[in-house]
Amino acid sequence: MGYSVMLIRSERTFMINALKINLEQADYRVQEVDFNVKEIGAIKDMADLMILYADDDIRKEHGALVYLKDLCLEEDKLLILIGSKQEIEDISAYIPPHLLADVVERPLDMNFFIDKINTLMDEEQIEQRKKCILLVDDDVSCLQLLREWLREDYRIGMARSGMQAITWLARNNVDLILLDYEMPVTSGDQVFKMLKSEQYSKNIPVMFLTGKSDKDSIMKVMALKPAGYMLKTISRKNLLATLDKFFVEQKYKSEK
Repeated sequence: MGYSVMLIRSERTFMINALKINLEQADYRVQEVDFNVKEIGAIKDMADLMILYADDDIRKEHGALVYLKDLCLEEDKLLILIGSKQEIEDISAYIPPHLLADVVERPLDMNFFIDKINTLMDEEQIEQRKKCILLVDDDVSCLQLLREWLREDYRIGMARSGMQAITWLARNNVDLILLDYEMPVTSGDQVFKMLKSEQYSKNIPVMFLTGKSDKDSIMKVMALKPAGYMLKTISRKNLLATLDKFFVEQKYKSEK
């Protein structure tokens, strides 16, 4: 297994030591940190999972609680909260429960808790938590390139026409559609209108991919009011940055 766990606590206690020992026996690498922004930030990129062991002191650290919320929102960090019923209720004012991977009320059943983590960190579960993107393009080589660029961070579906996309969406849930604007048989704008006319796909955000960068072409694309557009000359780095920004903005919108 070998996943890395950040164990966040305000002080070392018998239960913290017991939790660390049990996690290590289950083959997790455990790093204890004090509950402050500096220590959490120093190793956040190395942690596959964060566990916050709450107590009265932790509830006073408002800045660190806000920081953890931002990590869940902006970086999709997995965070499990352990605490009493009152501590969980208080912390939920800073970190909404739907942002947490799990909430566990004390007293802690150690075997049950380790089983929960094993399930959470199962490779299939990790894959299913990824956002799903449907790529729609008549160009097979373009589809394959985009799939290779995105497959590490996202679940990917592919369709070579509007009808294939409609059929795929009838059976699968998706978080975003990347749609080629210049397709020969059914153009991108026609496919867009088809998607928006179907009950199961009308609310799915669509970003256009276009090979044309002139003002008139871009205005035609944006007149349809998609979630955005990208030029097909975009680099992998900029593509991933654009998608990351989009999904973060979506999360913040859902918070309002």
